[in-house]
Amino acid sequence: MKRRKRVSSLISDRIETLPSETLIGILCLAICFLLIGAYATRQGKLDYDEGMEHDALVITGHEHEHHTDGFDDVPMLQRLKAIDAALHVAEAERLELTEERARLMKAVASNDTDEEESEESEDSAPAQRKAALLYANRALSNSTCTTYDHSNPRCSRVPLAVDLPLPRIYVYELPSRFNRDMSKKYKRCATDQYGTEVFFHEALMVSELRVRTPEEATMFFVPIYGECFLWQYEMLRREPRVRSYELTNDFYMEALAIVRGQYPFWNRTLGRDHIFVFPGARGPTIFSDWQIHIKNSVYLTPEGDRKAFYYDTWKDIVIPGLEADERFTHPASRQQLVDNPPERKFLAYFRGTIFHREGNAYSRGLRPRLHGLFVNQTDIIYNTKKKECDRQCYRQEMAESVFCLNPLGWTPWTLRFYQAVMTRCIPVLIADDIEFPFESGIDYSEFALKIREKDVDNIVELMRSMPEEERERRRRVMDRIWQIFTYQRPPVGGDAFYATMHELARKHRMFKSSSIHEWR
Repeated sequence: MKRRKRVSSLISDRIETLPSETLIGILCLAICFLLIGAYATRQGKLDYDEGMEHDALVITGHEHEHHTDGFDDVPMLQRLKAIDAALHVAEAERLELTEERARLMKAVASNDTDEEESEESEDSAPAQRKAALLYANRALSNSTCTTYDHSNPRCSRVPLAVDLPLPRIYVYELPSRFNRDMSKKYKRCATDQYGTEVFFHEALMVSELRVRTPEEATMFFVPIYGECFLWQYEMLRREPRVRSYELTNDFYMEALAIVRGQYPFWNRTLGRDHIFVFPGARGPTIFSDWQIHIKNSVYLTPEGDRKAFYYDTWKDIVIPGLEADERFTHPASRQQLVDNPPERKFLAYFRGTIFHREGNAYSRGLRPRLHGLFVNQTDIIYNTKKKECDRQCYRQEMAESVFCLNPLGWTPWTLRFYQAVMTRCIPVLIADDIEFPFESGIDYSEFALKIREKDVDNIVELMRSMPEEERERRRRVMDRIWQIFTYQRPPVGGDAFYATMHELARKHRMFKSSSIHEWR
């Protein structure tokens, strides 16, 4: 201790003898050393933190994927999807409030005018005007704007990319056991609502969009009838579910081995310009290893559930389910309903499963809830299917109804929506988080009525209060666009096949010009 004091005293004496300029220089030098040391310490901590973050990402399985363009595109893509979803919700809410405000302002103005009239005139006001006012106060609109076009300020909508060149599509020549053999053996695979995997294959084979040499193609179609394959094991042969999925997974892997092994085109883009049809609500999940092998490819699917992990609105396309009955789809049959509209005997209509053995797990309890709301409504058909009511009866009942109900079941989508449009029955959609076919070009709020699941208690009052002129206006809108939900044979401009081709053209342009995805 004494030695430390002597050293300290000696240093103090020496410092006192130094010139002031020297002392200032020493002080500045010491400050510089301190600053350098602090920076080095901080930089080391930053490097350490970055290493820790990278290790955490690796451990949790969220390490960024690196593609050939050098961008860490997964975080960007996830952020982009989140922004798109938020914009969609905000835009829908804004438009809903704006439209409701406009209706209320119009109703208030109408009320003010009426108050200036005589008491006798006020007493004789028609019930229809009162219904219009009630409807203006309670109407719930569905606004599904997903793109922006300043030429349409009401709902920023763009055409279905009609000005873009349609894709040139090469159809892989897979052995017939992957497709045609099954559709010949099981006719229902080509005719039920899941028959789009067969339809698109057959339509492309005779289409002018098909190219015979793959080098000419801008996109590639993989003709695998996976839904039909799974159905024959799961439903016909009653194989256990796990076994049926294992066989279906092997089925896809065999087809992909041909596509990737005998052709060079898959590896150029990791399958991003390849098209698969998944015609059922389960989407690509019928192929258990889809996330490993085809996650980048384009899916044509009827299930546009925004919350589903297997659906990506950025790259996938929602298509209508297949209605093969010409009584619904033939233009002449449809025109008869326009020229000679039947009497609207029923306010609303639904036939299908209501009470399920799985309880409220099915339809989130919505269908039983609706049953309670309709039980005393004599002009509403809400029942299970009747054996004595065949397809013709079913179509006739829809055509004689003002509204056709489309409550979700296991999943949001249902063929009833398209059948309603085909029969001039105003569709009532009761399914949150659903994305519809060709939303970029169709304003669904112009003809359909969407009710949130939480607001379904008001459904009867809402339907009854819609004025007749508004009902007829919605039917006229459906008259203009109904064919876009049909698959004509052969395909014609304006039907679902060509609308899908236009959507492919739009997606192709979007991906081709993006730094996130590499397209040819």
